[in-house]
Amino acid sequence: MKKYSILTILFLFFLASCSEEGNITTAPEDLLLLNQSISVEGTEWAYHLFVPNETVQKSFVVLLHGNGGDYNQVGDQSSAPSPEKVWLSIAAEDSFLLLIPNGTLGTNNRRGWNDCRNDAPDQTQADDVALINKLLTDLKTQYDYDQSRVYISGVSNGFISQRLAQEIPVKITAAASIIASTAINTEFTNSEVPISVLFMNGTDDPLTHYDGGQNASGSLISSTAESINYWTDRNGITEDPTIATVSDINFDDDYTIEKITYSNGLENTEVVLYKINGGGHTDPSISGRYGPFYLSLVGNQNGDIEMATEIWNFFKNKSHANI
Repeated sequence: MKKYSILTILFLFFLASCSEEGNITTAPEDLLLLNQSISVEGTEWAYHLFVPNETVQKSFVVLLHGNGGDYNQVGDQSSAPSPEKVWLSIAAEDSFLLLIPNGTLGTNNRRGWNDCRNDAPDQTQADDVALINKLLTDLKTQYDYDQSRVYISGVSNGFISQRLAQEIPVKITAAASIIASTAINTEFTNSEVPISVLFMNGTDDPLTHYDGGQNASGSLISSTAESINYWTDRNGITEDPTIATVSDINFDDDYTIEKITYSNGLENTEVVLYKINGGGHTDPSISGRYGPFYLSLVGNQNGDIEMATEIWNFFKNKSHANI
């Protein structure tokens, strides 16, 4: 426990200095609205918003950074490495709205999200569900996005993406939960609404263990297999999954990926797991590479896929049947 707490703190210190690659292509600056603000129930939040030029109804993607990260890292406004920066290029190419909110500070002085784990005392107590709910409502008035195509992706403390899928499921079409599992001790309200969910977890993650147990913050989490079972059961999926081996294009590492797909759920939902064999507490990326010292703390980073591209391919053909 002590060891992982130290790793989590070091995560922040080295995040800005560990990149071996930069200059990730981003969308034109005039389409990226920086440092917007909103007040919800007395709490002030900041966010970045990418708005494409297309006037037709657009899809809407929400990106939630990990604990200790921030919206500048995700939105390509800092030198800190982040595979999520690729999202800006994808949003420009495929013309969808991209919302990048900034988390609030917890008692550990790190930004993150209230994912409702009741055994994570350091997390913020802000009502992040109310925030996302209000942003979805307000931005609909301004930009008239397609409410049947709202997607949310969270990394690590991205447990919050699953909380949103539980508490406002009618507004969320599909969710991605990266290097995260489901929480055991949680206070969020469970839903039975079918929602497609994607997981992307490393088998050698030292902070959020693939096989469950106590994670770096001291919280108890389910194993990846148990998390998948929860969502396949909720979506009424009974068929055996299809398993595909992702092409091993990065010969400099020994880490491979299996893509496990559970299909034909209620309302055409599916559950997908990217099992990153040998992967650590890192989001896979071809272009957004972390440096060696950081990786020595959090484990290996796979370079065979672009995380953002894979998630968008999962999201983009799904629509909400209830809208």
